Amino acid sequence: MKKLVLIAALLAGCVETATAGDPSSAFNTGDWLLATVDGKPVDWQATLNLGDKGKFSGQAPCNRYFGALDHSGDELTLGPIGATRMMCLQVKGEAEYFALLQGIDHISASEGELELSGAGHTLMFQQPIP
Repeated sequence: MKKLVLIAALLAGCVETATAGDPSSAFNTGDWLLATVDGKPVDWQATLNLGDKGKFSGQAPCNRYFGALDHSGDELTLGPIGATRMMCLQVKGEAEYFALLQGIDHISASEGELELSGAGHTLMFQQPIP
């Protein structure tokens, strides 16, 4: 009996568990809402969804967007962005947002927050939208 308990304990120690600081366990949980750029609130709305199949997508101030992503540890690269071409009255921030996404090279996630950074900028997203 003692041997079975010891074996079970050893095997349990071999199971990989996600930690709060592991972005791969936290970022692919749905749409994230952009809250700040470089610590300043934005006056337009954008969402981001980092899927678990090497793809990203979201809603910019006007258009839906999408692309491929590469993720390893805390490194994140977003590929070229494709987007719809809708005619909108409110396009403020869209070109800036796409440019910021293209400069991303680092990701960190904790409960309720997703931080993307790179090229001297930081984008903070709030917990997934239900």
